[in-house]
Amino acid sequence: MTIHQRHALKLFLLIFIIVVAGCNKPVAERPAQPVKPTPAVSQDGAALLHAAGTGNVDMAKQLLDQGVDVNFRGSANNTPLMEAAFAGHVGMAKFLLDHGADISAKKNDGQTPLTFSVDHKELRDLFKDVSDLVEAAGKGDNNALIALVDKGTPVNAVDQYGHTALSESCWNGHTETVKLLLAKGANPTLKKPDGETPLTLATAKKHPDIVALLNEAIAKDSTKR
Repeated sequence: MTIHQRHALKLFLLIFIIVVAGCNKPVAERPAQPVKPTPAVSQDGAALLHAAGTGNVDMAKQLLDQGVDVNFRGSANNTPLMEAAFAGHVGMAKFLLDHGADISAKKNDGQTPLTFSVDHKELRDLFKDVSDLVEAAGKGDNNALIALVDKGTPVNAVDQYGHTALSESCWNGHTETVKLLLAKGANPTLKKPDGETPLTLATAKKHPDIVALLNEAIAKDSTKR
């Protein structure tokens, strides 16, 4: 074997050893990705869902007074109003609606308070009255509005389209209707599902008289609290 051949053989063996050693080297494991925990349902929120489902208005009132959102979402995006509607608790539904409960809210499976009211005539009638109230406010039909409010229709309810009576009257510039609704207990700071308030709507549509009325009502409400 020539010197040249010996050098070639040594080089081949060296390369072989390096390759084998590299193959046997343990592969560094990719660091495990942290697992995001499933958001927990708050204890107070869960209590409100339970109170709504059992018709416990006193408990629901206490929880809302503590600051729990009337449209709190459970693990399936269920709301207190859905729980009340599913169980057929009309009194609870009225209470929640008068605190801004949203009829247009949807669960993960697409169901709404309206779909849960199919087997409960009183609830169906209640939700229809809410729709009629919002429509009357949007038209400035104060006679129809008074009749519906006197009937017990919740003045702060959010209808199936995400509107309230006050938001519709503010948007359409019905000053006398706004006055009437505020006198009947409409919440001047209540937000629609899209985040708009009566004040932002009246301002956007340039209704200065209504803006002034709302600012006055908001100031009075703030003083009370």
